[in-house]
Order: sequence, then C-alpha cells, then structure tokens
Amino acid sequence: MKSLSVLRGKIKVYPEDFQVEEVIEIPVKSQGEYSYYKLKKKNINTLLVLDLIQKYWKVSRDRIGFCGLKDKRAVTTQYISIKNGPKKDLTGPNFTLTFIGKGDTPLKLGDAKGNIFTITLRGVNSSKLLKNLKLLKEIGFVNYFGEQRFAPDLYTKEPLVKYFLRRDYETALKEYFTQHPAKSRLLKKLWGRWKEFLKHAGHLSAVERRVLTNFIKKGDSEKALKVFPKHLKLLFLFSYQSLLWNRVACELVKLCAPKFFCVNFVKKEKLCFYRELSPELKLLKDLKLPYISKEVLNWNGPNFVKEVILKVMKKEGLESQLDAEVLGLKVFNPGEREFIVFPEDLRVVNYSKNIFTIKFFLPSGSYATIFLLKLLSI
Repeated sequence: MKSLSVLRGKIKVYPEDFQVEEVIEIPVKSQGEYSYYKLKKKNINTLLVLDLIQKYWKVSRDRIGFCGLKDKRAVTTQYISIKNGPKKDLTGPNFTLTFIGKGDTPLKLGDAKGNIFTITLRGVNSSKLLKNLKLLKEIGFVNYFGEQRFAPDLYTKEPLVKYFLRRDYETALKEYFTQHPAKSRLLKKLWGRWKEFLKHAGHLSAVERRVLTNFIKKGDSEKALKVFPKHLKLLFLFSYQSLLWNRVACELVKLCAPKFFCVNFVKKEKLCFYRELSPELKLLKDLKLPYISKEVLNWNGPNFVKEVILKVMKKEGLESQLDAEVLGLKVFNPGEREFIVFPEDLRVVNYSKNIFTIKFFLPSGSYATIFLLKLLSI
C-alpha cells in the first residue's frame, strides 16, 4: 500500500516537474471596473502571493478575485482580477503579475474551465507507466479532493469545523496556530508565551498575524477567528465538507467495484480506486455526487448512493447540525461534484530512460495529484 508522501518523491523532485496552466476565457475590454492579470509563480502558494500584492499595491483583500488555488511546489500560471487595479505589472519574490486588460466582472472560484498539467515523472517503470496511462484514458478516476483542499487543518487533531460545531473556539485557534510539520510540539509548548511564540512563528502570513494579535490583545478566540477574511473562513468549512465527500466516494467504490485498491492519504484517511469500470460504476459515470448538507435529504439521485451519504452523515453525528452556522457562515452548503473524471488529451510529450513528461487537461476542481496517485499505484 503506497502513500502520497512516497509518491511525491517521484512527481515533485523540482518545482519545474509540476507545471500548471489555468484555462479560462476572460471578457477583456478597453475599459471596466476590474483589472485582469496573469499571475505566474514558482515554489510559492497562491494565498501568499495575494498577501504580497495587497502589501505592494495597498489594495484590500476583498478587491482581489481568483479562480482557484494552485500548488506551491510547482510552476503555475493563473489569472486574477483586482477591482480598480492599476494598469501595470508587478514582480515579486518567485512571482510575476502581468496586466492584460480591463472588464466588468470579477474572477471567482470555479470560473476557470480547468487546467493543463505538464508533469515530469522520475524513477518510474516505463512499460508499466505506458500501460497505466492507456488504462486511465479508458476508465478515468474518482474525482477525490486532493491534499491542497485540506491545508487549513492538515496537521490539526481534528478538522477545525468539528471544534467550531462544539463552540470550542479556543482549542480551534490553538490547533490552527500551532500546526506545523516540524515545529508543532515547540509551538504548543510556547502557546501563551507570546513573545517567544512569535519568534518561532515566522511562517505565519500577515492575515494570520492579525488574527493572533487580536486574540493576544482581547482574549476572545471566537472574535479573533472572525478576523479571518471570508474566503479563508470558507476554506475552513469546505475542508470538512471535502473530507466527507471523499469518504462517501470511497464507500461507493468499495460498494460498486469488484476490483479496487486503497492508498494512504492525509490525516490517516484512505482513498479507494477501482481497477475497472464495472457495470455498477458505468451507471455512475455521469453522477454528480452532492456534498453533505440539509439539501441532500431531498436529493433524488440513486437510492443506494443516498444511503451511503446518510451512513457517513450518521457516523459523524451530523443529522442535527445541518443548519449550523459558525463565525457568521453556514457550515454545510449545498453543491455537487463529478464523481468520476477522465483526463483529456493525455499524452507523453518527452521521455528518456525512466523519466517521463506527460501532459493532460482536467476540468476545474479536479486534482492532478489524485490522478497521479492512481496512475502510480495501480
């Protein structure tokens, strides 16, 4: 059983090994309230770049729009909008921002058609890789949410939303600010000794520092968490909904696939993949699987799928909390997601010995890391 961390040594040896180009049609005009920019970055995450743009151009975060988060350890190209943004370019550490025109509408999450990925795989068995590429063209893969979606609580004991639902905001705040792949134990020890804590918390963003400063000064954890901008609070909530969606999808694979395998994922979760499209899975090929929310109770999809959703919901004890609101936001928002996706225009563009470069397109919201997890685990 292989884990994502093991595979990562093969797919992200260098940032250039993982290249992403956002595909979107932007209605560019000569005039308009919004300015559009092409953002190219390397080895830096999208939210940090947005923090830097705010700092350099003195623009508030609510004026900036974007279609999705892109991987940190990668070379990525995406597009952003800024309300009344300047008609100029910007160069910062590990990123360039190029002005491309004006328009009447802001960019928002989900606006992009998808992404073109160019990925270099190292140390792979060439014959097995070619066989698996052909297979995945034919059978696709389960459209699980990737690790990036769980960034807000990747190293917390529980998803932050579970603390929110218990109104245990103080523990949620501490868990969030002390999570770190290497310094978690030290940060927990220094929690409350703020001068020392801040010396070792250089990784915090400007927004995170504002939240923590608010808590240090006022001592109200709930009010401090409300200082986070809306888009980040939504990420906290979507992280949990994504986790639940993944669990439902995993149970459906176990139920419908005679042949499947499971791999380790983040936070001790497992993802299960089918080896072939069984007759039952073919019936679900075009299924849009809903998120757990109050609205799903009236969903008129296949009964056996709804039973799986309700089973996961009951196991989490969510039946009485579907109307819950935290930090001024509804926790369980309605929505749906393609259960199975197929990579488009999948091909090998370069190879040498056991190093392959592949290129493919995935629709908006689908994760290349999930595609690669199946590709390299079959």
